Amino acid sequence: MTIVVGAGLAGLTCAKVLAEAGRPFLLLEAAGRPGGRVVSDRTPEGFVLDRGFQVLLDSYPAARRHLDLAALGGGRFRAGAMFVGYGQPRTLENPLRRPAALLGALRGDVLGFGDQLRISALAVQAFFGVGRGGDVSTGALLRRYGFSEGFLVRFARPFFGGVLLDPGLETSAQLFLSYFQRFVTGRALLPGQGIGGIAEQLSAQLPKGAVRYGTRVEELLLERGRVRGVRLSGGERVDGETVVLAVDEPAVCRLLATGNPRPARGTAVHYFAAERAFHEGAWLCLPPRREQSPVLHAALLTNVVPGLAPAGAHLWSATVMPEHPRAADTEFVGTEVTSWFGACVEELRPLSFVRVPYAVPEQLPGCDRRAPPWSALPAGMHIAGDAACGASIDAVMASGEAVAKKVISSGAHN
Repeated sequence: MTIVVGAGLAGLTCAKVLAEAGRPFLLLEAAGRPGGRVVSDRTPEGFVLDRGFQVLLDSYPAARRHLDLAALGGGRFRAGAMFVGYGQPRTLENPLRRPAALLGALRGDVLGFGDQLRISALAVQAFFGVGRGGDVSTGALLRRYGFSEGFLVRFARPFFGGVLLDPGLETSAQLFLSYFQRFVTGRALLPGQGIGGIAEQLSAQLPKGAVRYGTRVEELLLERGRVRGVRLSGGERVDGETVVLAVDEPAVCRLLATGNPRPARGTAVHYFAAERAFHEGAWLCLPPRREQSPVLHAALLTNVVPGLAPAGAHLWSATVMPEHPRAADTEFVGTEVTSWFGACVEELRPLSFVRVPYAVPEQLPGCDRRAPPWSALPAGMHIAGDAACGASIDAVMASGEAVAKKVISSGAHN
């Protein structure tokens, strides 16, 4: 039997592929529900709050293989962004969808004409899969392309700094380019039941009795260099000739009793209720990146999926830099959001401040070639999830799929 540890998206996808192949498995999850870091909570009033601002790109290949996107419901963001904090809000759209919008709508008063041409060229390269980042940071790559400091402040840091959870743009340029390609060729989707709907859909496809929630794995059982099962927190032993660790890097290092995990990048988001929509359209709002403000970006989520709030209400999310001294200052963040649209801070009612200390591992240049923080794995042991791959929804799903196929091809099924 195969034991899969962790019911995040990597573990769920691994279990799904094993189930489809008729391979016996047991999926063990310490939490009381599936999803790991990709979960949603519903308030008593009926607001759906994700564990941090997250979207699913409909251009993700692994997601398209394993998810029924239509059944997830929900809606999609416009392919672009709304620039706020410069007076009248202005919009920028994907140049491959509306070229005229890129060259005419902003009139150069938010992004310079040269930066508009550069991002158009970069988008075309991304669409055709052309361009290499090299062993440099995202910021260094953008400067190499000739983008101005104004572009970094007004677009790259709030938009991709939010996507990568790295406003300093220190993340690998190769990773940035892979994200950018997916944004150019697809749309950002919000499921109808929140981002947690992804995990719910995957878990619903697993056999009954093959998943145990509220079950923490404390120890790997090894014999003569081979894994033989796991021991649970209550002392129970579960035997298995194959074990897949689909947990975060700190948990992998703990269970293997070796190595030091990479530093984590966190995220934090304020959720607000409003009685009216401050603008039209399903836009991501980008303010200029200012040292005195923690806000990276914000979104009126009910313009994308009305069902994320009770009837007649609206739901805002504002993503902030978690380590900023004013990150938890609800009044400051609410005042900034309302100022973009000439509204009063009293029009926003705070719902929740969600802080996620470990959202993704740090992914600096060369991360794809780094040696893992553990030595050679015991026979029968596999690693899936962002401990072994990039930290995107698609990457972790693809890693779970790849590990499952390796288990299947090895013939391990007892």
